[in-house]
Amino acid sequence: MTDFTHLHVHSWFSFGQGVSSPATLVEAAAARGYTTLACTDTNGVYGDIDFQQAALAAGIRPILGAQLVSGAQEAVVLATNAKGWAALCRAVTAIHWAPPEPPNLRPSDRPTVLLSAQLATDRDGLLVLTRDIPLLERLVQLSGPGGLYAELRPGRERHAVGAAAKRLGVPAVVTGGVMFAHPEDAALHRLRVAIHHNTTLDAGAGGLGAARDDRTGRIHAAPALDAGAGGL
Repeated sequence: MTDFTHLHVHSWFSFGQGVSSPATLVEAAAARGYTTLACTDTNGVYGDIDFQQAALAAGIRPILGAQLVSGAQEAVVLATNAKGWAALCRAVTAIHWAPPEPPNLRPSDRPTVLLSAQLATDRDGLLVLTRDIPLLERLVQLSGPGGLYAELRPGRERHAVGAAAKRLGVPAVVTGGVMFAHPEDAALHRLRVAIHHNTTLDAGAGGLGAARDDRTGRIHAAPALDAGAGGL
């Protein structure tokens, strides 16, 4: 049994990112001694029913959530109760109903108000984890620090995120940003990232087991669901 809980986990319902089915993630978590596991697919809750059913059958407590990405803003959002689940679904809907961005828009000109505005006014029953420092600052400014956490993911930028958390008086949590259940799934993850970005394997993933951050364009290692590798 392990005391660590993975709060940022993608299944194959994170298209172009995740590799493993919800059931496979649960099976791997159970085999490695985890008692609680989150499912946080990108801008969707498509796999949550499968995930919840598999987790309950395996004796694992499921946490339902999503990684919300809108323009330059992103956060992992976890539902703590029925009100939180409703708020999560409204946030996902708001993102998908947002007006499309004009073509050839520079990253600096992309709209950044949707996610901050949504979560500032409608996060009852939600926990919000983000490594996005401007979003963290904006949410604290608009609605206070309640339910907010700075997300420390693998990578050098976690130091700046940790410093911002201390400055803002927001607690920090460590996550893995898990993309697959087993280390041997790294090659398939790499292929899906390249397809998602319509590029070659070398250019799209920067090496075996790596992924590109849609928010920053940076290449980072994508962990498996393995405690020794920073994943599950």
